[in-house]
Amino acid sequence: MIKNAKNWKGLLYGVAYGLLARGIFGLEPDYLQSYIHAGELMTKSFLFLVPFAMGLIAAYCNDTIKQPGKIVSLIMPLFAVIGFVGISVLIGWEGFICALMALPIFACMALLGALIGVNIFKRNRNKVLVSILLALPFVFAPIESQFKLDEKIFSEHTSIIIDAPDEVVWQNLTRVRPITESENKPSLFQFMGFPRPLEAELDTVAVGGVRKAIFDRGLFFTETVTQMQPLRTLAFSIEADPNSIPPAALDEHVMVGGQYFDVLEGRYKIEKLDDGKILLHLSSQFRLSTRFNFYSGFWSQLIMRDIQENILEIIKNRCRQP
Repeated sequence: MIKNAKNWKGLLYGVAYGLLARGIFGLEPDYLQSYIHAGELMTKSFLFLVPFAMGLIAAYCNDTIKQPGKIVSLIMPLFAVIGFVGISVLIGWEGFICALMALPIFACMALLGALIGVNIFKRNRNKVLVSILLALPFVFAPIESQFKLDEKIFSEHTSIIIDAPDEVVWQNLTRVRPITESENKPSLFQFMGFPRPLEAELDTVAVGGVRKAIFDRGLFFTETVTQMQPLRTLAFSIEADPNSIPPAALDEHVMVGGQYFDVLEGRYKIEKLDDGKILLHLSSQFRLSTRFNFYSGFWSQLIMRDIQENILEIIKNRCRQP
């Protein structure tokens, strides 16, 4: 399918363009950033238009616009995206969590760019046109920067049936003793690199009580009880100080309490069923402040649901123990 090294130009140039764009959009605040108004990775310009341009590059560099050429044009953008993301992670530009979240949309936009590029460059291979198309992310970035981040509150609800008395369930809610590795079953959030829960300490079971939720890699949250009905409800507000979170715990763009993401509230509710079993509910509220909440919201809800299901499963298994 790939007959000579010339066909690899799209891959190499695509990776180079992606890294260049990543360097520019990731600039620290200084006079250059103020001039170009880029310096921001959490933008539609970077997330959507940069991989789109990488797809255009792959299409342009394949000058055989026959059927085999089209196939190569569609494969090369995927390789370019994987290479770009992989290098960014290896050199420390991006964390593994953010890379996995960005990869699907990067791949889709790169393929779209290749599809459109194959048809455009079949009719017109003018270099001026190519230059204009590749400048699109940097043209739209200044415009996008004039708008504020969109803030939206999301909720996620999970539940599980537990065959145990409500007193036993309540005891496992108010005090979460150290969680072993064997209790944390393989899950999406752990695969992506999120810290796993270790334990939770509540100083007093009453409104105003302080609960400290501890995770591995030095991550912890301070939770204040806002509602408490014995054997019924336990709700708490959640506070996280981004400055106290170790850099190795979370990627910058998914930092709890940071500019883009924050968990606001957690709530347990015990519901008695007719057969004597317990339906335990766990819900949470969290804030997203990005320019693409429709996409980041999907990932956030997926991960929060996975985290909550893991916690509920641990509680259920502990309630079974004598």
